[in-house]
Amino acid sequence: MTTKAVLFDIDGTLIRTGGAGTRAFAQTSELVYGIPRGTDGMKFHGRTDTSLVHEFFQKHGLPSGSSEVQRFLDAYLEFLRDELRRCAGQPCPGIAQALDGLRTLPEPPLVGLLTGNIRAGAALKLEAHGLNGQFELGVFGDEHPIRNELAVLALDKLRRRFGSNLEGREIVVVGDTRADIECAHHIGARCVAVATGGETLAELLAHSPEWAVESLEGCSAARMAAAGTHWEKETDWESLYQAGDTRWDKGAPAPGLIDFLKDHATSFRPDQRVAVPGCGRGHDARAWAEAGFHATGFDLAPSAVREASRTHRSERLEFVQADFLSTPPPAKFDWLFEHTLFCAIPPARRTAYAQSVRAWLEPGGHFLAIHYLQPEDEAGPPHAATVKEVLARFSPDFELIRHWVPRSFEGREGRERCFLWRKL
Repeated sequence: MTTKAVLFDIDGTLIRTGGAGTRAFAQTSELVYGIPRGTDGMKFHGRTDTSLVHEFFQKHGLPSGSSEVQRFLDAYLEFLRDELRRCAGQPCPGIAQALDGLRTLPEPPLVGLLTGNIRAGAALKLEAHGLNGQFELGVFGDEHPIRNELAVLALDKLRRRFGSNLEGREIVVVGDTRADIECAHHIGARCVAVATGGETLAELLAHSPEWAVESLEGCSAARMAAAGTHWEKETDWESLYQAGDTRWDKGAPAPGLIDFLKDHATSFRPDQRVAVPGCGRGHDARAWAEAGFHATGFDLAPSAVREASRTHRSERLEFVQADFLSTPPPAKFDWLFEHTLFCAIPPARRTAYAQSVRAWLEPGGHFLAIHYLQPEDEAGPPHAATVKEVLARFSPDFELIRHWVPRSFEGREGRERCFLWRKL
């Protein structure tokens, strides 16, 4: 699939203005409409300028006809110009390299804008950083007040450029808020979410972008344009164990599991059985046994099972060499726990994975999973996984009790999410 267009948000994605737009709105409220602090409580991230003006008028009982909207925006632009002269801010990390890289790809996509800024405000902000003239197409906040409808307009404009057969999935939207993710998905486009604006990486991942990064610094343009695609390679886990190439093994139970077992220590029934598929060297299975469970770890690599059996000895703990996806359950379990097993399984085999989880659990049994959310296009494992996919895979047969961002090993902070399910 060829990516025909990459569309960028501005604030928090291309540039950081240090709140120039927010201050300009506040000055318009006070100096033009005589309302000090009139924009307090308004949320600006991910919004269109025109929707903010309408909210301001509604909040203060002011008429909101088109002439009044234009009056507000004209004044706002003057204050914005002054604010940018005082403090223009700076480009977000990696932006210059990203724009240059996209244009030098073998099949360079159109590079454009999809922003809630009105056109004139966007021009002022981009000019302050030498970015004017770098974008072939733009859709702006004065074309529609609703963000998702701006995405529809962008698709229409791109179809006039590339033909009516252009599909949303041939477009990548780059943005820093959940609103950018939602508007991309509204037209079937893919989203690269960057945590350089108002939301953290974990908050962005909760909305299932196709790729999420702390910033674009060091990210190749090819990966950006290919976000949401993946290719698979065969993984010989036994060979990796024999070669000592087990970089995923941190030598300790998952921090999120340790916290869960500690927080729920008084609510567990004694002597419950837990299965830990993909147990590796058995650190997580050991933690369950120490919490009073009868734990059985399963792994398809014989070397992993041998090492786990040699290292962890307990009457409450055993290890079995088995392929979780194809082996019939040796018994029904009260609990099933996995840590980053889902992302190690190619997407084509995840239906079998979900079926195995269901088959191995007792009715009413609990499934606790810590998923590594890595929506990237590089070859797996780990393979791409999103909150949206996890919910779709398990909701038919399980009740979701809750999900949260757990404590993680260094380097995985914000990328893991813990899900607690009960089998229906």
